[in-house]
Amino acid sequence: MPELPRGMKPRYVHVIDAVWHINAPHGQSTATARVGDVSAFLGVTTPSVTKLVGEMAERDLLVKHADDTDRRAVTLTLTERGLAIRKAYVADYHAHLSELLAAITPEECETVARTIAKALTLMREDDWQVPRGKQERQGKEDSAS
Repeated sequence: MPELPRGMKPRYVHVIDAVWHINAPHGQSTATARVGDVSAFLGVTTPSVTKLVGEMAERDLLVKHADDTDRRAVTLTLTERGLAIRKAYVADYHAHLSELLAAITPEECETVARTIAKALTLMREDDWQVPRGKQERQGKEDSAS
């Protein structure tokens, strides 16, 4: 990924992209994304997204809109700056990667995917553990150092 502007956290880009995707079906000017939606989209906790959203609103990356029916709830839209960040660090970057990786054939992609899937299956099925005696000896060696 290209270097981010000073003060920009990679997590901000993830939240920006999540808000963009959640709002996309209704248009970017329609605030449908809620903090809970963003947390579910990203697979992270709601409190962590709440904190990020506060920071991002202060940095003019998104706008929090109060819900008329539930004062605790807010919906989110991206500012022009937030949309520009998404274009540069998501859309343009993905387009660049697409061009960069175009030389990889579909067959090569399938081979890599099969190999990674097989490695993952083998690791999930593996029940290896450190032998009991070796574990205890290692602990004594570490404490003697």
